[in-house]
Amino acid sequence: MKKCLKSLGQAFIIIFFIGSVQAGSKWGKQELQLSDFVVDKFIEYVKGSTSKSPYLFAVSIDGWGYNYYYCPQGSGCEGGGGQILEECSRYSKDVECFLFARKRTIKWKNGINPGKGKASKIKSKWSDTEIKAKLTELGFYNNNSSKTITTPKIEKNETKKVVKKYSESGESSIALSWDGYEDLIAGTIEFDEADYKGTINLPLPNNDGTCDGSYSLQLGGKGTWQIACTNDMGAAGTLKWAENGGVTGKGRDHDDKKVKFTISKKS
Repeated sequence: MKKCLKSLGQAFIIIFFIGSVQAGSKWGKQELQLSDFVVDKFIEYVKGSTSKSPYLFAVSIDGWGYNYYYCPQGSGCEGGGGQILEECSRYSKDVECFLFARKRTIKWKNGINPGKGKASKIKSKWSDTEIKAKLTELGFYNNNSSKTITTPKIEKNETKKVVKKYSESGESSIALSWDGYEDLIAGTIEFDEADYKGTINLPLPNNDGTCDGSYSLQLGGKGTWQIACTNDMGAAGTLKWAENGGVTGKGRDHDDKKVKFTISKKS
């Protein structure tokens, strides 16, 4: 009798654990537009390598944060849904994340993507252009066809207001402090503030590799940033900017170490 009770208890624990994993695995079910940076990372995830195959890909609801897991070739990976979402949200500065893809099938349902079958599957042999075209077809990238813009009727005597658009591009220097590095990391960023977006490129000290990333500015002097490095490190966070081009940012890396930076003002 005791053996029977023990077996039932073990079965309950196993069922509870599986249920907990499934409960933490939340799939996206809303409109989503991926940033160029996240699209590039999804392409990297889809193509995998000879020793690793895609397992799970998570995305923040603003399209600027991500996290993904690989599975060793020949191994069957299970669970991890709750953990990848927690990490994705932390890297995205508490922006909520949902699961986007399992293996090479996009399961995020946005009203266009069915979430299963050939229509939702990405092939690893596809070129970057083909993958981006598929993401566009499914409504996740550069796709505004689902949004209808109504132009207000202008009466004859009404005067149109002309809004002067701000635009500027070029390069600025950046100094970044990263816990684990004794010295400041210096580099440059390229910016195109007509679209309030830009790219970041930084060489790491001690020949540790380079970091590439992007930033997005918002009205009110705030924004977000992300970088991914060739040494498998990465970081993300928030920033504040001024019209003269001075920017300060802060965040954390994948190991929860602090990262801060300052971007010089425009001359």
